Amino acid sequence: MVKISNKPNVNGINNVSEDVDYSAKLIAREGKLFAGLINTRFKGFAYGIILALVLIVIIPAIAKLCGL
Repeated sequence: MVKISNKPNVNGINNVSEDVDYSAKLIAREGKLFAGLINTRFKGFAYGIILALVLIVIIPAIAKLCGL
């Protein structure tokens, strides 16, 4: 005998909605990371140039003045 159920089979719909939710979260995370990267880009360039200037010019000049 075949049992007839009045409950709908929504497993497929649940799986698809979970996949869509996961994809949407990944896209949102990528957007936030990209926005943060763009926001700090110029500050990072400035810090890099200052650090390079200190390491290449200022420290050797101080060492030369001290007689090292």
